[in-house]
Amino acid sequence: MGTPAYLADASLKDSFALPNGAAATQSDGIELPQGANGHFVAGHECLIEAPAMATGVMGDGKTMIYSVETDSDPEFGSPTVIIPEIMRQTGAGGAGCAAKSQRFRLPANVERYVRVKATGSTTGNASSASATFTIFAAG
Repeated sequence: MGTPAYLADASLKDSFALPNGAAATQSDGIELPQGANGHFVAGHECLIEAPAMATGVMGDGKTMIYSVETDSDPEFGSPTVIIPEIMRQTGAGGAGCAAKSQRFRLPANVERYVRVKATGSTTGNASSASATFTIFAAG
């Protein structure tokens, strides 16, 4: 058997604004499909895509850190970080930061809902920029 194809489903994708200053924003929670045994399907391939940002937004030394959270509640009342700092962007050289992406698979301890959190380290308003979180379904 060859490598499985992966299909992006619009319901498994969310774009979200990045934070203003030293703050955090999150994607919407995405509900995972259930397997035949009723468990949530871990191991899905996922992708985080973050844009390039100019120095006014990502000054030298400013970081944007991305983590993955999960919860059994669609409102994320008690989220658990399942993948801390999966990706980091850092402003440098007076040029801001480059676009960045990270592929990963969800771990076995994933709950029903998953989202990505972006945390800025200091001043600089990145709220006009958006990151995208996609979960691919095997097809």
